[in-house]
Amino acid sequence: MLVPESHGSIQTEIFEGNCLTILKGIQDESIDLIMTSPPYADKRAKTYGGIKPENYVDWFIPIANELKRVLCPSGTFI
Repeated sequence: MLVPESHGSIQTEIFEGNCLTILKGIQDESIDLIMTSPPYADKRAKTYGGIKPENYVDWFIPIANELKRVLCPSGTFI
């Protein structure tokens, strides 16, 4: 889902979906703010399906690489 909103020269878009899929379609260094709440390993398995702690780093690295790629050099990651 994309929700564009304009505030003068500032444009806000909210993306919802599989982040790895969405990130691959975003231009390099084009995002000023990334706010995320990734699953907490298997602590929230009922809500998110869970990622086993021993698999978490391998699962998150491809996502982290894409987040870094799309984030502007002066951008913020929360």
